[in-house]
Amino acid sequence: MAVAVSLQTLAAQASTAGNATGDWNPPDCGALDLRISRDGVWHYQGSPIEREALVRLFAGILRLERGGYYLVSPVEKFSIEVELLPFVSQTLEIRGQGHHQEVVLLTNTGEQLTLDAQHPLQFVDAGNGEQLPCVLLGRGLRALLQRSHYYQLVDWALEQAGGDQHPPVIYSRGKAFALHPESDPS
Repeated sequence: MAVAVSLQTLAAQASTAGNATGDWNPPDCGALDLRISRDGVWHYQGSPIEREALVRLFAGILRLERGGYYLVSPVEKFSIEVELLPFVSQTLEIRGQGHHQEVVLLTNTGEQLTLDAQHPLQFVDAGNGEQLPCVLLGRGLRALLQRSHYYQLVDWALEQAGGDQHPPVIYSRGKAFALHPESDPS
């Protein structure tokens, strides 16, 4: 059964807490009626959360523990439902060319990151055997690459390789990333 907690109460705790740290070990207060849909939209009690600032605030205290997602403040911890991954790419930009180009993503919560050794391209099982591309954000959290962004990377990699590279790789900050789940570019 979901716990009834107001968004204002959660927001107040989150705003004073900062980002979730591994040092916090509050008691588990149960499930919160908060869900992140496959497209990255955050819902509270069945309705989308319209305030972007609130979503960003909650994203800062989101934690992945033992295969489950939690909002964690210094004093409380609530489990939430995540349909696939909590974050989704909103924009993708390729800056420069060649091995030292940069692949820059912006997530649904406004976090900007560059594909690199700390934020590698990975593939996750969608639960039906389909392998979906994602990027590691940190704290074990990942952002799903929208299908159009993945195809943009594949097109760019094939164009740079003259169509000869199979399977294709994309370079970012000097590191090669396989664009196929079974490939290893090293």
